[in-house]
Amino acid sequence: MLRPHFSHLPEIALPPGFLLRTWQDGDEEAWGAIMDSPGGIHTSGGWLVHRVREKLVDRSEFAPSGCFLACMTTPHQIPVASATMWRVTTAGHPARGYLHMVGALPEFRGKGLGRAVSLAALKAMASRGDTDAMLETDDVRIDAIRSYLALGFTPVYAPDGDLGPDHRHRWSAALQECHSVRSARQSPRSSFPSA
Repeated sequence: MLRPHFSHLPEIALPPGFLLRTWQDGDEEAWGAIMDSPGGIHTSGGWLVHRVREKLVDRSEFAPSGCFLACMTTPHQIPVASATMWRVTTAGHPARGYLHMVGALPEFRGKGLGRAVSLAALKAMASRGDTDAMLETDDVRIDAIRSYLALGFTPVYAPDGDLGPDHRHRWSAALQECHSVRSARQSPRSSFPSA
């Protein structure tokens, strides 16, 4: 998905009892728990501390100031949601931001924390001079896609080729599902919980 500009980014809003901060050494275990949670971004063997360091912290794309965490305002400030910004250099787009590793613990989803950390990353990308932002997601992550659409991202249709078959039919189905979920949630006879 692509956000072609950083115009009109809304203000960051956190619910009471939460704060926003960037990565600190020692966050590896909490961040791994976010990624390992149901619906998270899984890796073979799980996000153990050494794997978090290997696949995230020790990578050249990682900067502590580019990993945003929504934390409970307890004395320990335990992270419960995260988003990371990287930079992707592609032909014609030398300053493209990459929104990466967005997630929240299941019991904290639906509170706007994923939106808050994503907005923090987008605003930081704009501040460092990025021209636009991209992200990758799976077409079965309907709630995530709905959130990204609300943040101004649009689908990118990869043509037949190295990435496999044309994605238009997959995006069509995903967007139809996004619309049907939204319609069902807005209907008073819905069996879905309200958002």
